[in-house]
Amino acid sequence: MTTRKRIILAGAGHAHIAALRRLAKNPPDAEIILINDGVKAWYTGALPALIRGDIAEDRAWLDVASLAQSCGATFIDTKFIDFEGDWINLDGRPPLRFDILAISIGATPNGGVKPVPSFMARVKSWDRIETPIIGIIGAGAAGVELALALRQRLGAKARIAIRAPEAKILPGAPPRVQRVIREELDHARIQVAAAFTHRMDDLVHAYTPEPLYPVRPTLQLTAHDRVFATGDCAAFAQPLPRSGAIAVRQGRTLAANLQRLASAAPLQKFRPPPTTLAILSLNADEAAAWYAPLSWTGPLAMTLKNHLDSNWLK
Repeated sequence: MTTRKRIILAGAGHAHIAALRRLAKNPPDAEIILINDGVKAWYTGALPALIRGDIAEDRAWLDVASLAQSCGATFIDTKFIDFEGDWINLDGRPPLRFDILAISIGATPNGGVKPVPSFMARVKSWDRIETPIIGIIGAGAAGVELALALRQRLGAKARIAIRAPEAKILPGAPPRVQRVIREELDHARIQVAAAFTHRMDDLVHAYTPEPLYPVRPTLQLTAHDRVFATGDCAAFAQPLPRSGAIAVRQGRTLAANLQRLASAAPLQKFRPPPTTLAILSLNADEAAAWYAPLSWTGPLAMTLKNHLDSNWLK
């Protein structure tokens, strides 16, 4: 009798959520285990709305234990540490053997927004400071959204600043979007500079560290045929933009390759799209969106964001 292969998914990043949803429709003949630190996979795309108070916390996360159950997978609530040979090391549990391992654990700097409950506790503590002075390191979409959301939550009493190399915002965005967002930041009295000019009450690291795992186009680690990595923890030979949209597409390729590797079939290569849609919320009612050179701002962009977020969290 042939023993079923054991596939372990470490982490509940965008790619693994997308992969599990696909595997639920076409389960492989294998044992699947999902490991995540907590049953809640927090959706950082909803974080600005959570900070502003537009939504309750129960509208900002997915129940990954239920998601695992939907495709016949076992869920283990613990933290993935690392792997050695055919074994993964877990926090507070014995090592676990795998035949195929997939890693999607993100890449969060110390002082960042994850875990989200801890970050929201910090935000609530700023509510109690008479004049909070908050610094945000990183001027990509995450840093800009955080700054604008914090201004709307904390009001005029707060001093908010973004630190960015050469005081530039949204690298890679179309020039029109950069101009619009710069105007929004100026209007909100959010300083953007190459260095902070005041002592901060708290610092938020809103950038993505360098990825941990070099991968091939098939999403396999360069040093291990039976280990995959996706999302922000995966380092491609040609670096990719860090975005949930790209991670979701990786999840589709990953689902296919988990099936294929389990049955000894040739693997697919991940082909990143030439561009992806980006949407940055400005407030509860408006957003800025861009796709390659095309861009637009206003309520329509926010309606689209809310629709996409709602679909993801279903």
